[in-house]
Amino acid sequence: MLNRILIPVDGSKTSQASLETARELGEKFGSKLFILTVIPEVSIFDQYPSSFPYSLEVTKANEERAEYILQDAEKALKDYPYEVEAFYTSGAAAQEIQEVATEKNVDLIVMGNRGLGAFSRTLLGSVSSKVLNQSKISVLVIKGKEEH
Repeated sequence: MLNRILIPVDGSKTSQASLETARELGEKFGSKLFILTVIPEVSIFDQYPSSFPYSLEVTKANEERAEYILQDAEKALKDYPYEVEAFYTSGAAAQEIQEVATEKNVDLIVMGNRGLGAFSRTLLGSVSSKVLNQSKISVLVIKGKEEH
């Protein structure tokens, strides 16, 4: 039933909670876990290369952060008894998550929510909201505890 689970992570507490939930589900079903983080595009730098010579540094910093996030996630799953694959892509997060889910033929996406209220989501559109509403694959959204 749940042979393959995708867990998009960004280093937040809610993505940490989504890892824990995915682990529990994965252990029950013997699932392969795919851990994904998405690097934001730096397209503004590409449009103005002479004015912004820092695009390589920004890209490198983003890749280093992605690797750190993935290493952290892998540590959290170090005793997971089944297969784990961790990687990053770049682009628009919601779109990349959906594309990877389709490419990897996952049965479920388990992702965190930043705790935005309905009004904020309507104005800003969160990644989890976009994936939840646009994905053809089932999505489990883990809500974080609101900080006061």
